[in-house]
Amino acid sequence: MVLIGIGEAFQYNWEILLNNERYQEIEKEIEGKEEYRWIVPFLQKMSLEQYPDETLERAYETLREVIEGKNYFILSIAMDDLVYRHGLREDRIVTPCGGFRKMQCDHNCSGVISAFDEQSYQIVRSYYNKEISLQELPPEPTCGQCGQKRRFNQLGVSKYAEEGYLPQWQIYTKWLQGTVNKNTCVVELGAGMQFPGIIRWPFEKIVSYNQKSFLYRIHPALYQLGESVGERGTGIKQKPDIFLANGFVK
Repeated sequence: MVLIGIGEAFQYNWEILLNNERYQEIEKEIEGKEEYRWIVPFLQKMSLEQYPDETLERAYETLREVIEGKNYFILSIAMDDLVYRHGLREDRIVTPCGGFRKMQCDHNCSGVISAFDEQSYQIVRSYYNKEISLQELPPEPTCGQCGQKRRFNQLGVSKYAEEGYLPQWQIYTKWLQGTVNKNTCVVELGAGMQFPGIIRWPFEKIVSYNQKSFLYRIHPALYQLGESVGERGTGIKQKPDIFLANGFVK
């Protein structure tokens, strides 16, 4: 069995967007105009699709090839949704911090997770491509029930709707129960201290209890292992995307 933890050091390089000339123009145009800031997450989603992080893309392809055909589960706190784009089984993935795939009311007035707002996305793309002006953008999308802002279902909104991931989390916890006393390879890819209670500490606990498990912790700085892991683990000081893109070579 293979348990993969994807952390904050294994996600899209947002410098790709920030260094984009057109995006820099937009930032200047909407500076001080809070009514237009809602377009930024849509521009982020567009960057993920139009301007790939080549190293990270190769890393995900390597990961898919390595775990294909195995009994695996992936726990990812990355909010870039890239884990869903490389042929990995969605029923074996949980992303507790959310991402760009679903929408929610900013105040989570009803616990309802809605579909991605394709119409708003296309309008923002038209503005990015200079097909319409800033003034032609519509008002920010709102919740049809309470009138609050409509946001992506991801950590950082006023009241994050956990309903977006909890059903899959239950599947994950049930899968974890099946690792007891089973040969289990545990791999951390860039899991630092942003949310240590989701990946680092629970993964160490899994390895400390399961004598048939082994932990590979890959991180450019926080690669050290806890004492509870003992000899059943190794820390690799390397950027995880480069490590995988190079074919698991230090």
